[in-house]
Amino acid sequence: MYISLRDIEKKIISDLDLGKAFEHLQYLVNEIGERIAGTPAMIKAAYYIENKLREFGIDEVYTERFKIYHSFPVSAEIRVLYPEQRIIDAKPLCHIMSTGPDGITGEVVYVGSGGYEDYNNKDVRGKIVLADMTWDPARPEKARIAAERGAKAIIIMNWGPDEGTHIQMGAIKGVWGNPTPDNFVKIPQIVGVSISRSSGLYLKKLLEKHNKVILRIRAEATREWVDAHQPIGRIRVGRSKYFILIGGHLEAWGKTAICNSSGNALMLELARVLNKHKDKFRRDIIFAFWDGHEIAEAAGSTYFVDTHFNELQLYGIVYLNIDNVGIRGTSIPYLWISDPSLLDFIKPIAEEIFETNKIKVLYMYKGGDASFFGVGIPYIFVYTGYTEEDLKKLNYASLSPWIHSEEDTLDKIDKDLFEKHLKFYAILTTRLATIEILPYNVIQVVDKLIEDLRNLDKICSEIRVDDIIELAEKLKMLTIELDNYKEKVQNKLEKNSSAISNYKGVIELINKGLIKIVRNTLHILKTVAGRYEQDPYDYTFVKKPIPRLYIPITELCKSKKDSHEYMLWYTKLLREKNSIIDSIQNIFDYLGIMLPLLREKL
Repeated sequence: MYISLRDIEKKIISDLDLGKAFEHLQYLVNEIGERIAGTPAMIKAAYYIENKLREFGIDEVYTERFKIYHSFPVSAEIRVLYPEQRIIDAKPLCHIMSTGPDGITGEVVYVGSGGYEDYNNKDVRGKIVLADMTWDPARPEKARIAAERGAKAIIIMNWGPDEGTHIQMGAIKGVWGNPTPDNFVKIPQIVGVSISRSSGLYLKKLLEKHNKVILRIRAEATREWVDAHQPIGRIRVGRSKYFILIGGHLEAWGKTAICNSSGNALMLELARVLNKHKDKFRRDIIFAFWDGHEIAEAAGSTYFVDTHFNELQLYGIVYLNIDNVGIRGTSIPYLWISDPSLLDFIKPIAEEIFETNKIKVLYMYKGGDASFFGVGIPYIFVYTGYTEEDLKKLNYASLSPWIHSEEDTLDKIDKDLFEKHLKFYAILTTRLATIEILPYNVIQVVDKLIEDLRNLDKICSEIRVDDIIELAEKLKMLTIELDNYKEKVQNKLEKNSSAISNYKGVIELINKGLIKIVRNTLHILKTVAGRYEQDPYDYTFVKKPIPRLYIPITELCKSKKDSHEYMLWYTKLLREKNSIIDSIQNIFDYLGIMLPLLREKL
């Protein structure tokens, strides 16, 4: 008997139980709370998740165990030595260079958000920088830039109301996932501490008044390898090897309600209900509860990529990141995407569920377990955020002033908003798991590639990428042809759904073509490190057009032609251009074989 997609969705929505989700949320917050990698609390949380997945009857359930490069906070203190004497409460950031019992002494320089532009006309060599907690850049990138500029220490004041007294925990490892011999040396060698918003403003005002502030900082944190515990559950439908990956971090600071017991609870309820309806799905669904997110900086999701790379590149359809669900006081749906491939598919669902057309679409930076850019799997992350007016009041505490602290309690979760997130992810996953032809808009992907190449081409008049632009424009013609075939088959199936058996081979060809385009363009659009490595956390340059080319081109523009530095960067540019041309050529080679087959069949 034929059952429409809408009927399937209605049944799934009716089976969702907000009460069951909140039982998980309450247990994770009240019975476990803070759960840092390598601790009994983390093991208890992983055991709880694994047991629940087994109770739901999920086909394949296990906990991955592996080593991650971790850090435990020990202690910290700040003493104001000049122009007055005062002790400031502080907590050590993780993966810092510890000071020893005598601490370090230095002059303070305020650097705003701590991005490159904030260091203009400031000499911070041998000094202590004071930065605001923001995501522009994120904490690890602030530390990397500070260390690069020669600072001996960084103090990060919390966001939130000016009178805020709670201190946010975090890490500054910078290196994404477990380090290698090549990037271990890139972990910032800098002292780092976190303080409250009110303490930070006290230091800032003191500096403004006296023009000189001297501090002594004592801070200690470990650096060590610990055992990670990462629960995985896979709903197997038996119809194909393709899958949707749903992930959210299990490791969490503070009381953990928003970040990320809310996401863990949502995923458990989603797994329970979707498993009941797996006979309706065409693709598997994997639920991954990441360890090593907070301190080892996405070590869990990176390990998953490293150990499942071939399966991901062959069969992964999308990564859905679930985090910060139902933050009290928020109202604007934020839709973070890696690329435009699924934007037109997802946005109408968000508008329907959140009952607004004011969806804020943003391109994802290197954060939030975005470990999948290299392997080429589209990334989606949806949550509600504050209005601009509220953000100003909260000093741009975009994920609430409470996360990563003891203030992140159950009362910070809005049940109605939580339920909307639950329905959104249920409908989105259901459609991705049932739709025959993948909903990738590859024309928009190639348009984005061309747009970024053209923006790059404007940076330096003497260094052009017109050869790659020409190649990308030729690729667009083939992409349009593939999209036409996709539309043609979709129209036939809409008129006669029972005819699907006549188009099985054609649909498989179309889907593989769509995947090939996305796989080979995403790492061009979003990485410096390329397909097999990982860029640093919130790396400034991954936000630039065609990051791998942006760096050598801007360096060439600053260098004297034919100088030693110029020739080094020129060689780097040639090799990076070749890697990009090679990826585009891979698409040409595949479409060159596949499109004639589609012309013949259609």
